[in-house]
Amino acid sequence: MTKSFLVLLGALLIHGFAGAQCCSMGNPIVGMSPTADNFKGRLSVNLYYKQGYNETYFRNNIKLVNYGIYNFSGYDFAGLSVSYGVNSRLLIEHETGYYPRKEVNFADPDLEALAKNGYGLSNGLLSFRYSVIQPKDKKAGVMLGAGVKYPFKTEKLSLANVELPMELQPSTNAWGLIGQFFVTKETAFKQNFSFAHRSEINFRNKYNYKYGSLHTTAFTLSGKLFRNFHSAITLRNELKMSDDTKTGARLASQGSNVVILNPKLDYRLPMDFGIYVFADLPVYKYYFGEQISMQYAFGIGLTKSFQLKRQINPATITTDS
Repeated sequence: MTKSFLVLLGALLIHGFAGAQCCSMGNPIVGMSPTADNFKGRLSVNLYYKQGYNETYFRNNIKLVNYGIYNFSGYDFAGLSVSYGVNSRLLIEHETGYYPRKEVNFADPDLEALAKNGYGLSNGLLSFRYSVIQPKDKKAGVMLGAGVKYPFKTEKLSLANVELPMELQPSTNAWGLIGQFFVTKETAFKQNFSFAHRSEINFRNKYNYKYGSLHTTAFTLSGKLFRNFHSAITLRNELKMSDDTKTGARLASQGSNVVILNPKLDYRLPMDFGIYVFADLPVYKYYFGEQISMQYAFGIGLTKSFQLKRQINPATITTDS
């Protein structure tokens, strides 16, 4: 497994999870990192910007025409992920993000005239990953991970003394836990295949509102195209459970099951820099209750790696010729 393959896999799997979930109701921040056995002493930074658009209401898998309180909704999201390989098996990562814009467009003109966009910091997430299976040839691996999600503040966003609806809140305003599992395998054709699963549980915030748990499963195939270009294609299933409140307030989400096709293109630059573009395209949508549905999302990212600790065995890390 070459260094270029692992850099691509790590950076792009982050967007198979982090980029996808950053703008779900409840704003979970989730991520994925390369295996620690090839990144001992390596500090990896991933900065990205994503824009998404939602339109058309669904009831189960049935499209509803000219229906709903919103014409559309959208967002811009800037995310930052920093990871470090502590030793040959353990990796630590921190993720966070900021919404410059969370927007809903009301079907009622009077409500739209009063509408305001949400913005602000999302949750932070600190996680640890450990290689439980680590073959000597480095052509496969299994990692387990766990982490905690925390709010930067516990108060809702209010503008002009008006509390914004749940859909426009940038944070869950609550703590949460995550658990994850993933497997990587290099194929006979020098491509990488990975399977990943992530579960995230949100706790109830001070307003007695609890965002639904999120369970994400992803299959990714990645490899080198030519020269410094690499590509990856991910098929991702997102199962979100319904939000819950004991106050009788309207729920931002009643749960959904969405399958997303996630293509990505990466270009490796000198000095361990990288730039990539990605998109989220739903291929199957099922919504519990009546909810506005995802249409698409796309974004661009920049990665940079720093080798802070000398490898014990440099021969285990090679570069593409």
